[in-house]
Amino acid sequence: MKQEIVVAVPALTPTFGGQDGGNALSLEAFEINANTQAGLVRNPYIPGKSPAAVMQDFNNYQGYLAESYEVGPDGKTVTFRLRQNLLSQSGNPLTADDVLWSFERKFASPTGSASIYAPALTDPKTQIRKIDEHTVAFTINQPGYMFTFLGLLANLNGHIYDMEFLKQHAAPDDPYAIAWSRTNSGWGFGPYSITSVTPGQEMVLTANPHYAFGEPSVKKVTLRVVPDAGTRASLVMRGDVDLAEGIKPVDQVQLSNAPGVVVPQQDDAIEFIDLTLVTNKVPFNNEKVRQAMALAIPYDQIIQQIYAGRATRMVGSINPKTKGYTTNGLPTFNYDPAKAKQLLAEAGFPNGISFDLTVSNAVPDLVDVAVMMRSFAADAGFDINISQQSAAAFAQGRSQASYQALMYRNRSQTQSPTYALTIFWKPNNDSSNPSRWENQQFYSTVDAGIAVPDSLSEEAGRFWNQAMAIELNSAPEIFVANLQPSQVYRNTVQGYTYRSENAVDFANLKVSAGS
Repeated sequence: MKQEIVVAVPALTPTFGGQDGGNALSLEAFEINANTQAGLVRNPYIPGKSPAAVMQDFNNYQGYLAESYEVGPDGKTVTFRLRQNLLSQSGNPLTADDVLWSFERKFASPTGSASIYAPALTDPKTQIRKIDEHTVAFTINQPGYMFTFLGLLANLNGHIYDMEFLKQHAAPDDPYAIAWSRTNSGWGFGPYSITSVTPGQEMVLTANPHYAFGEPSVKKVTLRVVPDAGTRASLVMRGDVDLAEGIKPVDQVQLSNAPGVVVPQQDDAIEFIDLTLVTNKVPFNNEKVRQAMALAIPYDQIIQQIYAGRATRMVGSINPKTKGYTTNGLPTFNYDPAKAKQLLAEAGFPNGISFDLTVSNAVPDLVDVAVMMRSFAADAGFDINISQQSAAAFAQGRSQASYQALMYRNRSQTQSPTYALTIFWKPNNDSSNPSRWENQQFYSTVDAGIAVPDSLSEEAGRFWNQAMAIELNSAPEIFVANLQPSQVYRNTVQGYTYRSENAVDFANLKVSAGS
């Protein structure tokens, strides 16, 4: 088996830390955090459709840094028993104090995750309790949020940090070493450490021998920046790299018959194109303009021409296969330029509207989508100027809501209904709400669903359906299509993971030396 692999990537992460505001929201940052950090629980892996591949089971959770967990009879308390003799990448043992301090750090940080945990967890000092050195209990505010709370613990916002190591690098103006952690590694309990970086060119990850599930088979991962998507595809086809990310669907289709190459395919595509219209800026502060934009998108042409059939239409951001939930009765938009023009006229724009649409240049297929959208939307009364930004600049602008409109790959659909309905629409100018859309009827409906103890029941599902209908009608975010994975890899690679953040779990890979 090979102990080293090379991965061709469009860009490197702008930050190593998961609490770095908008910088932590890029696909590159998600992948680095998935491979250098770890949480108390995770979604278990189940067989995927592609050979020797797996995907996450989003209906269940398993212990990760926690050996096991148990939800109490009140539905509000969950107790985690930590793995003993587990060491961080720097060699410090995992304890309950690491868990408590990690949440103190999350809530103290101005770019942390405090708002994301509301309304389940709002005061870590009173809601998290150390029982002994290896046992910790969380008590959330409402039983109906438990499934979502576990989902938050299983993702970027739930990572547990090496308290002792980070405290060594704290400073009076950086008491939690947040600034320091942006460019330094070794403070996580995940499978890899970042051991070298050549900015804009290469990053090397080295396996953590103390990893919870055993030292990874792949000891060294080299992320090599190759800006052109076609070149990345060619490198895999020639066998010069083991895996490539950010591949255009048209290239994937061509590679599907190439000897020695695997193009992953899943029955349930979980990633999607999210067109976000920033509602605190003209012209998208007008609901009719947003509805008109939803009618100006050539959905079917995007699916067939840009994604070569490797995409499907979607209705809302809640996974349609969620237990107790249905998409029945939800509004759908199709390309209708005449009706779009009518809505623009009713909104006071009879001569049409011009606006800037921002995309990351590290996601080439979305650049192609933007170009097609501009062409078709012109007949609907929209003059779109496409602005391409670096991955870091795009993530920052998304967090600050500094663009008029932006388009990116989203994946909130993979988590619970509560997550999908709360994570991106928090009020009070919250940075996790890229559209800055606020709607009291929507919030009241979501709250009614959260009040139902079982978030996967049909009773709760009716509220999720109603809330989704409110959002779809108001159109602050337009859900264009579900997407298949954007990676390709050699057939020597086994254990490819299809994950919610589009990250590859390098620790799950086994790579043979053959061709």
